[in-house]
Amino acid sequence: MNDRTVNTALQLSIAAVERDTGIGKDTLRVWERRYGFPQPHRDASGDRLYPLDQVERLRVIKRLLDGGHRPAQVVALPIDELDALARGRSSAEISPDAAAASASEQMPTESAEVHAYLALLKRHDAELLRRALLQDAMRMGISRFVTEVVAPLNSGVGQAWMRGELEVFEEHLYSEVIQRVLRTAIDAIPLGEAAQSRPKVLMTTVPQEPHVLGLLMAEAMLALEGCRCVQLGAQLPLGNMLMAAQAHAADVLVLSFSSLLQAAQVFDALAELRDRLPRAVELWAGGSNPALRKRLPEGVRVTAALTDLAHSVHDWRERHRVSGF
Repeated sequence: MNDRTVNTALQLSIAAVERDTGIGKDTLRVWERRYGFPQPHRDASGDRLYPLDQVERLRVIKRLLDGGHRPAQVVALPIDELDALARGRSSAEISPDAAAASASEQMPTESAEVHAYLALLKRHDAELLRRALLQDAMRMGISRFVTEVVAPLNSGVGQAWMRGELEVFEEHLYSEVIQRVLRTAIDAIPLGEAAQSRPKVLMTTVPQEPHVLGLLMAEAMLALEGCRCVQLGAQLPLGNMLMAAQAHAADVLVLSFSSLLQAAQVFDALAELRDRLPRAVELWAGGSNPALRKRLPEGVRVTAALTDLAHSVHDWRERHRVSGF
């Protein structure tokens, strides 16, 4: 159980809760009827208002759903049991069905390195955290840094937030610092001649997907393979992606999907883009969204892990007979 003090006087609209948690408005209404949670208040106009303690509980529920739990197993659980499941702990206090469902989703033990970085984050010294991360990047090399430090640290930060050990502003601070470090490391990678830097890769996220950290991690791995990457930022309208692909003469469009979006949103965006992009422009997708593990539209390449990107680049070059590396 986390010990943060919740100000129940502050309440969010249903639209704000949808943006904050990634749980759709219709889903919230269905849960309210079916499971008795959430239990929103009503304003003078009869519109739903959600206290912050309920929003926090919804965040934990969303993370558990993304980990493979079913709504019927977790939505009605009290926060103590949700926290226990989030920590990957099954006990007599947790319902048998929920405990069994969590058995295959045990969270890995955080390393001493992750704990050390979390301690720096809790000190709120952004510059010290940045320097420590940058030193690791220089010492290890960017490939190992991304896969052995950034990836587990992202997981550690997310788990700490879910357990109530980090506040939202601390998670945002981490995101800003790690993005600065990654950009510095990427800028230090030598870039070859344009003709030898193919595939040329555009990188962005779809509307309602604000998270770009995964894109930066992917860019680092692609830059090491000699690719010329163009970052277009987050939440680019699909029509603009098509225009950008033409304007930049892109070979590949790379999209990153966090667990924020619903599976239907992921599928629809990929289907529309694959249908409207020129066949010569490949569409690659990666990230933590569970939808990427399901059947996707034909012509979409999923990179299950960052280390898969090197193989994807090699495969593209083999098919296009790009040499010079």
